[in-house]
Amino acid sequence: MKVNSIISVLALSATAFASPKPKGHKHLPTTTIAGVEVVDTQIVRDAHDLIKKFPDFLYWHSLRTWLLGAATINANETLKAQVDLEAHALGTILHDLGWDMSPDSPWVTHENRFEVDGALGAVRFIKEHKSYKSCVWTDARLERIFDGIALHGTVGIHPFKNIDSKWITTSVGFDGVNFQPPEVPADKFDSVVAEYPKESFQKGAIDTFTWMAATKPDATYNTFIEPFGTAFVPGYNATGHRSFDRIVAGYTPQ
Repeated sequence: MKVNSIISVLALSATAFASPKPKGHKHLPTTTIAGVEVVDTQIVRDAHDLIKKFPDFLYWHSLRTWLLGAATINANETLKAQVDLEAHALGTILHDLGWDMSPDSPWVTHENRFEVDGALGAVRFIKEHKSYKSCVWTDARLERIFDGIALHGTVGIHPFKNIDSKWITTSVGFDGVNFQPPEVPADKFDSVVAEYPKESFQKGAIDTFTWMAATKPDATYNTFIEPFGTAFVPGYNATGHRSFDRIVAGYTPQ
């Protein structure tokens, strides 16, 4: 009996050791920004420092995305214990690296739609960080961040993804133009927007989308950026580049 008991204890210990650590907030350092408790690991601080170099409208948008999402997650203890809060922080803070309009940006390509540039950039940032360990930032964990960023400009897919990808994309949606999301606690929304104002966001977003259509048009056809090119970029014409045009080519209605 003693031998069996010892074996049982060892088996239970091995199972506990092999089980993944909970992804919630309890084992991570935190700080408070604009009244919202957020993860405060070195890699998150460094991501925050990175986006401080962007224009205010983009920096503030990225911070609001993180903070509004975190505030909503914090309001639900079950959700807070389930979401990978460090991955959520990095995915939201870095989601718009593809908006970087600076010359020779290390994040922006000519061929990729901006969401993919942001997703690839976030994964590269993590892998190049001094703290990076593949056993911590597994391929599965990185894929969740990639998907959360890559899908944020596409409607209708992310609600069916895993919880981490879903909440990165959902948090981006909390910082739209001219509305206050009902999911975000009102007091937290007010404190975040007071610290990181939204007044310049609409113009900044329109200017950025117009720049994308002008400088990388092939990456904007069949995306929500296309109408900005049609409206604001002389000579921009998506006709012939759209899926619609390829599908109906040669078709004669009966």
